[in-house]
Amino acid sequence: MDAIADRFADRAVRSVFVYTREAHPGEIYRHHSSMEGKRENAKALRSVIGIKRQVLLDTLEGDAHRAYGQLPNMTWILGRGGLILYKSAWTDPADVEDSLS
Repeated sequence: MDAIADRFADRAVRSVFVYTREAHPGEIYRHHSSMEGKRENAKALRSVIGIKRQVLLDTLEGDAHRAYGQLPNMTWILGRGGLILYKSAWTDPADVEDSLS
């Protein structure tokens, strides 16, 4: 997804990663019990996984996650003013790139 964000940056496309919760708590990282711990896990997205995009943190209660569908790997493309241009229940980079083309 970082590569797609880079390719479309000249078209005023901004891509962010919304860190909602651990998909498999305990497998590598524990379930979030504090925002400090969640922030530390989010830092690992950059240092361990290498995500370059801005990472936004959801609340511990998952307010954003609930508001946008609660699925584990959703993608939303919003236009100016919040108009929904694309929504997918699962992030598929090829589909995201096609929708931006």
